[in-house]
Amino acid sequence: MRFPTLMAVAIFCFSSLSLAQNQSQPIGVTQVEEVDQTTRIGQLAYGASNLDFGYSAGAGINFGNGTVGGGFNAGIPGQGEGSLGGGWTVTANGLDFGLGAVFNNISVNVAITADKTTGVLSVQVNGKEVAL
Repeated sequence: MRFPTLMAVAIFCFSSLSLAQNQSQPIGVTQVEEVDQTTRIGQLAYGASNLDFGYSAGAGINFGNGTVGGGFNAGIPGQGEGSLGGGWTVTANGLDFGLGAVFNNISVNVAITADKTTGVLSVQVNGKEVAL
């Protein structure tokens, strides 16, 4: 999977932002589209910056080499006023999903792992296993 390009989109989206929306600047849109029809490996991503409250947002998917995955984010890095992000990966043997959010400097992180081979489903909240 090609996370570096998705990371570049996220960094672009989150660069040089303040809490107040700068309406004198247009909304910035970033698009990544890379698909190799021969190897069937690719990535698709969109990002937008200079949204309301200085927020940026992005989402993308990666596919190939036996995996399909993706992620999303919205907020202002380094600010505790409100941000969220998450990602997922699906393989023939399982699923991983994560979600993180922060609001007023309080954060929550959720991780879910499902293993098709063992039948184990694991859920963690802020690093602690949750009994199912």
